[in-house]
Amino acid sequence: MPPYALEPAADHAELREALHELVGRFLADYERAAGAHGLTLTQARVLGFASCEPLSQRALAARFGCDPSNISVIVDRLVERALVERRPDPRDGRVKLIAATDAGHALATRCCEDREWLRARLDALGPEERETVRAGLTLLTRD
Repeated sequence: MPPYALEPAADHAELREALHELVGRFLADYERAAGAHGLTLTQARVLGFASCEPLSQRALAARFGCDPSNISVIVDRLVERALVERRPDPRDGRVKLIAATDAGHALATRCCEDREWLRARLDALGPEERETVRAGLTLLTRD
């Protein structure tokens, strides 16, 4: 029995099941796109975050819910491939920021473009449906 089936409120169980299916498909699609470019899913996610904004390893680790030392190995691999670089934080010289290089930005963009399942699903939605999905996801991710 899947964990979401234990939810006492039936409407919550149905939402949990739908979210479980969505997240599974989303990650599998992302992992396939990343793998096509020689990246693991985690490497692609780190690269994606670093492409949006330079982040410290501590901030990256917080996004993954892990210790910064776990992120260090992933960042090292991305540095070896010249996809990210470590830069001094202008606000605190003791901190290094992880930032995507031009090649890293380009690869992160290709990984997004290569997400076939997600692209097909989003393309199939009309404008009102996309707005409904966006609004629902915003409700779930607001703090």
